[in-house]
Amino acid sequence: MVKEKTKDRLLLIDANSLIHRAYHALPPLTGPQGQPTGALYGLASVLIKLFKEETPRYAVAAFDRKEPTFRKKQYDAYKGTRQPTPDDLIAQLKEAPQLLKCFGVYPIDALGYEADDLMATLATKFASSKVEVEIMSGDLDILQVVEDGRVFAQIPQKGITETAIYKEKEVKERFGITPSALADYKGLVGDTSDNIPGVNGIGPKSAVELLDEFKTVEGVYKNLEKIKASKPTLGEKLEAGKESALMSKELAVLIKDVPTPNDLGTFEVGDPLKSPAVWKCLEELGFKTLLKRVEDAKQEANRLF
Repeated sequence: MVKEKTKDRLLLIDANSLIHRAYHALPPLTGPQGQPTGALYGLASVLIKLFKEETPRYAVAAFDRKEPTFRKKQYDAYKGTRQPTPDDLIAQLKEAPQLLKCFGVYPIDALGYEADDLMATLATKFASSKVEVEIMSGDLDILQVVEDGRVFAQIPQKGITETAIYKEKEVKERFGITPSALADYKGLVGDTSDNIPGVNGIGPKSAVELLDEFKTVEGVYKNLEKIKASKPTLGEKLEAGKESALMSKELAVLIKDVPTPNDLGTFEVGDPLKSPAVWKCLEELGFKTLLKRVEDAKQEANRLF
């Protein structure tokens, strides 16, 4: 069967998420110069698999920066429970943009913002009737921008190769709400991975019921007296946690207007598996197994086309 090429797809990669996942999924590796390369191997492996299966016309890899984000400045405990990044992973994060460039993927970051904000901005800016946006990320926050026919997400399930596709239906099945309500959901429930507090004592079931009736966190608090009259205990929890709920929602909302390039052509990929740059990068890193996979993919493509 001839593989159908995707001509009008913008691929957005959460680079930090993917590289972290690769780091923990694979054994430590070292390159020809003794440098750590295990996470880079995983990243390259995913890219080869991805470009073998489909060729998006445009591709961007969004990175977090080491400087504090606006969320950290707003709430100092934001992501405060996360462990420091190991030195050997930091070294590979620094090398990752160059590897991505070899594959024709455009690396991008922005001071004060997270990778999710960049991807939300680009998805909002470029998704259209002519361009479908695919997001690859292990961070469920990005599901806020899922929109049928325009934006879908691939979320890793195990290791770095098995993923699940999320469209509006899958988001609804998992959380009981629409993608646009996810920030409100986190405003009530919180998010332990990002150390967002939410409202003490409000769980997923109560949050879904409240949002189903009142749509937003603000809508919940406009109807607080009504809630207190029908469900006094729930009303008391909401009343005590109002400030936390509003702050938590604000922390969860993805920014969609981060300064980014306006020309979609900036992100054009080409055919990376036929690029000499990919071969050179993999060779320099000592990834002989991946070089064979690239060669096999090229031969298969030549047979098909």
